[in-house]
Amino acid sequence: MEHIGLIGNLLLTFCGVPELIRTIKTKECHLSWGMTTMWFLGEVFCFFYGLDLQKPPLIINYTFNLTLSSFMMIYKIKNALRNE
Repeated sequence: MEHIGLIGNLLLTFCGVPELIRTIKTKECHLSWGMTTMWFLGEVFCFFYGLDLQKPPLIINYTFNLTLSSFMMIYKIKNALRNE
């Protein structure tokens, strides 16, 4: 069962990569503000939860996804400022 959890964790860790690649190529985040904001804040809270539990797989997952969601948020904000 641990292997199944590890596979799920890996898939969830890297599921944002294709969207980040698309965002970098087009220089525009195609996710809604709600999705981007909720993803970012969810990763922030989960990161601190993982730290509290002292579970390296969770900490690695949340750190990676926090990085991805931060880049998406940066692109979202840059586009919003450009369009004003």
